[in-house]
Amino acid sequence: MARTVAVLSVCVISAMIVVDAKIGFVKDLSMDATFPPPVFRPDPSIPEGHLRPLGWQRRPDGPVRSEREMPNTREFYSDYVDKSIPVVFRNGVTEAPAFTLWEKDEYLMSKYGKQNVTVTVKVMRHRDEVHTAPQVMTLKKFMYNYLYEEWYLASTIPPALMAELPVPKCLRCGTISRSLQEAELWVSSGGTSSRLHSHDDHNLHCVFFGRRDFILIDNQFRNNFAFIHDYEGSLSGHSRLNMEIINSFKYKNIIMTPWIWSTLYPGDCIFIPAGYLHQVRSYGRSISLTVKFAPSTSFDDNGCKLIEEEFLPLTEASFTWTFTEGRRHLSNSQLNAETLKNLLLLQMGTRHSLSRDKFRHFYQASMASGSEHPPADEVFAMLAGEGKQELGRLQLISLADDLLLAVAAIFNSAQPGYRQHATLHEEF
Repeated sequence: MARTVAVLSVCVISAMIVVDAKIGFVKDLSMDATFPPPVFRPDPSIPEGHLRPLGWQRRPDGPVRSEREMPNTREFYSDYVDKSIPVVFRNGVTEAPAFTLWEKDEYLMSKYGKQNVTVTVKVMRHRDEVHTAPQVMTLKKFMYNYLYEEWYLASTIPPALMAELPVPKCLRCGTISRSLQEAELWVSSGGTSSRLHSHDDHNLHCVFFGRRDFILIDNQFRNNFAFIHDYEGSLSGHSRLNMEIINSFKYKNIIMTPWIWSTLYPGDCIFIPAGYLHQVRSYGRSISLTVKFAPSTSFDDNGCKLIEEEFLPLTEASFTWTFTEGRRHLSNSQLNAETLKNLLLLQMGTRHSLSRDKFRHFYQASMASGSEHPPADEVFAMLAGEGKQELGRLQLISLADDLLLAVAAIFNSAQPGYRQHATLHEEF
């Protein structure tokens, strides 16, 4: 008996050493899930897919359109972006150091482990709903735990990680290259399931490792899912429902909601137009990249003839948002009249005006938490006029430089780079 206990103790100690003292069971990393799922009714008195994941309630209306390769930027804009047509590009990205260097967690932990990232933690499930909370932690802490915990990394990419990730071919030039909002990194293990959500911006999602299944639903059906808008009139938001346990009795319209699907593997990219609802399931050790870009009213080819490299790192692109000092903030901490005007035009997208609610949402995201700054409505009134609900495109373009500079100073004061710049200036 004593010998048996001793052997078991050695085995337990050995297992702990292998996982570097992390106790628990590694999640299932298999990637053989059936998708789209089968649809059947085990009992005629129970609606299809009751208490099953999203997608079990009715058969899909077909796969997302698929192309064998990624087009150039002009073709991408005219064929898909301008028409808001979802599409998958098979082998859309093939050349990037990340495909080889990021194959092992050890490399990421040793080179980038001290970088802060945003991690989504599932904190509570309650009947039909699931609640999550974002946490900022080091990449090393995340990778030490993500094989065991119900965590997934969903973060604006810190600049240090960008050199080994690519700018996809279709985003490299012209109007689109000047409309890039942010680049996000997604990392997970085992089977994970996202919320059903949408964005104000277009996004291109590319997979480097693992498998990702996508459900896409047209924006007109968002009210079928108890959808919460990010602000009044927005295309962005999320469903509060738990996508793994759909109550088909309570949410009867889900059974009648059409959807399309796609499965992505390493190298594949999917374009999801602004406003399109999408839900994502990941399998295995999954690493992928999302690049968001603002909708635009037209396209020009400026700079497109100069892009010939097979691999162009993300460090060569300019984004509205970045992630440093543990938070997401504006990349430009020295806005002037012209750059602020361009920034607000990007927030306007294809609309003729910028609403007060959209400005408030953007302004609050730009301000440092806990910092002292004027209320959003007060700043909007400086631009649009007292009591106005909209700032027109032509009105914005014609604003005086001194007014724009005053508003730019408010934005700049909340950015980390601006504070560092001011400190250095004072030292001299």
